[in-house]
Amino acid sequence: MASGLEASGLEARSWRMIIMIKKFALLLLILAVLASCGRSRENGQEPSPPGYPEEPPPTICTSGENGEGCETEGPSLYIPAYNEYRVILEIDPATRMVDGISSITFTNRTGVELETIVFRVYLNAFQEGFYPQPFFNEFRHRVFRGVQSYGYMNVHYAHLGNEELAFELDGTVLTLVLPEPLLPDVTIELHLQYDAYIPMIAHRIGGNDNALWFGMFLPVLAVHGENGWHTDDFHPAGAPFILEAANYSVEITTPIRYVVVGTGQRSEWTIEDTDTRNTNFEAHTARDFAFVISPYFNHAHAVTESGIDIHLYYYTDGLEIDHILEHARLSMEHFEYHVGRYPYGHITIVEADTMLDGAAFSQIVFVDTRRLLDGDLWALSHGIGVQWFASIVGTNRISEPWLTNGLIHFAQAGIFYPTPEELRTRMEREHGRIASRTDLFLSDSLDAFATHNHYSNTHRRKAKLMFYALYQRMGTEAFWGLLNQYYHLFSFGIATSEDFIRLAEEAYGDCLFLFFDEWIRAGDVPDLP
Repeated sequence: MASGLEASGLEARSWRMIIMIKKFALLLLILAVLASCGRSRENGQEPSPPGYPEEPPPTICTSGENGEGCETEGPSLYIPAYNEYRVILEIDPATRMVDGISSITFTNRTGVELETIVFRVYLNAFQEGFYPQPFFNEFRHRVFRGVQSYGYMNVHYAHLGNEELAFELDGTVLTLVLPEPLLPDVTIELHLQYDAYIPMIAHRIGGNDNALWFGMFLPVLAVHGENGWHTDDFHPAGAPFILEAANYSVEITTPIRYVVVGTGQRSEWTIEDTDTRNTNFEAHTARDFAFVISPYFNHAHAVTESGIDIHLYYYTDGLEIDHILEHARLSMEHFEYHVGRYPYGHITIVEADTMLDGAAFSQIVFVDTRRLLDGDLWALSHGIGVQWFASIVGTNRISEPWLTNGLIHFAQAGIFYPTPEELRTRMEREHGRIASRTDLFLSDSLDAFATHNHYSNTHRRKAKLMFYALYQRMGTEAFWGLLNQYYHLFSFGIATSEDFIRLAEEAYGDCLFLFFDEWIRAGDVPDLP
């Protein structure tokens, strides 16, 4: 690897990119406090951050760079609306080793003094012997595909500005110890240097002979709630993450024959007199950053009616490219029509090997080769739905996975079952599959599930049926109006079940406590309307 990634070379190498902070001139929508429906609600949930950043404070004069020396009504540099990551990665595909440096602009928005800063290093869930393992035993053969392979990330140093920090890396939890407490609303610059080894597995992160894919690869800031930093286990069920939106500027160096695709706007250039290529990504208000590298990529392209570009990257011959792109286009248009406009200019679909059928991240969807070959594109439309109800609107997918999963699965059902009769028939069939179960508690978090089937029946099928029942109860116009308001109010923030239920009662015009209580807190499956 290039010596420029050593700690001593951090100052010597200038960053090529400077994050431009998005300025929104949008007012934050404020919901009126609803009546309590004649009951008191316990609300132990974390408050949702605002969906849009505030304008910067006014600057009286602008002499000097960044207004130094000026009198201002507040700081000359306003507090960034989102944390920012500036990352340089060098990847050696032959050894599957990665050297990286991350520079993170972090603002303490917690309202309390912080003595530590916590990052999540999710790659370390794939170390040999890690517990809990990040997949159910029933999927071990799918993950390893015959050969057991493990990965890791080592952190070599952490700096606050030019000051070295003490830190501890315990599994997926990286804790930095600050030299003095960080006051609320203060912004600092942190630097991490690390290396990593990518396992040859079929999961969110992994590889095969055709490509390497990097989902949940970068060290990311943990979310701070009222009980402190979220350091939840990497559970085998679902998507065990709670993430804040952030801005990313990522530069990736690979051998010249490799194509790199990922989250955000992409540009690339070759390094003069070398056989390497640099690929740069600029991603604003992204829930995460994911990418894939391959020397064998083919590319195809389509455009939605609203002008969103759909890029497909694949390496397997014999795929029905037109069918895949058409399904992606219909799925994008379906979610835009029913929920709201997609805020980015493009989305990327990439062929990969995954434990199940696919995995989705901000602006990029991994789809398993098997599903692309057999034409079963449910995973593709699901990954597109993830953009709306997980990447753009964030939730706690560990303690309340039904909120994201149920909305995605019910909303995407309309793509495959577009008429009321087809949809009703499908929902009744789904209901019949789980109607006899009495152990499907939507109130259960991910740590309650020992098998994928139990998790899927609970937070996918039952949650989907609950939203179908709500759709039947509210009516078409009110239900989709509810989802549109939910989407626009909590875009780039984090919504809770309390938020959703409050909006649902407002849209319905009546109390829905008994409805949600029956579906969420009981283990059996209520009858459909």
